[in-house]
Amino acid sequence: MIALRPLMPHDLPWLCAMEQSLQAQPWSLAMLEEELRLDAWGRIACSPAQQPMGYAIARRFVDELHLLTLGTALPHQRQGVARHLLQALVDYAQAEQIPFLLLEVAASNRPACTLYQDMGFRLLYTRKSYYTLPGGHGEAFVMRRELMPDKPV
Repeated sequence: MIALRPLMPHDLPWLCAMEQSLQAQPWSLAMLEEELRLDAWGRIACSPAQQPMGYAIARRFVDELHLLTLGTALPHQRQGVARHLLQALVDYAQAEQIPFLLLEVAASNRPACTLYQDMGFRLLYTRKSYYTLPGGHGEAFVMRRELMPDKPV
């Protein structure tokens, strides 16, 4: 069973280490602290023993909720942690009547792209040279999920 709890300041060292191990362009401690200061939506996914397994951070921009970073610790990947976090994000956006979710994902990250498609995200466009990767640059897919299609934009 996966439990979610709000991101807290004491989580930042773990979160920073996860970013370093999982992301091609990891968020720095200062960036993560800034998101907490700005009251971003942040959640930690925990095991029944309360061990952190994954995380998600998103921030509202006018009529959209932008997923800024999402990760699952390597031992817990492919166990539904990211899907659980994404569903919590969708639930939050719906409760707050936010009509859209937006994210960028590395085009080369097929498992993440598949997850996002399965969760209702659709490709809007591709950003060339968005990610700095070892040996060059990588494209990002910008994806969006409509939550309230009846709401005027």
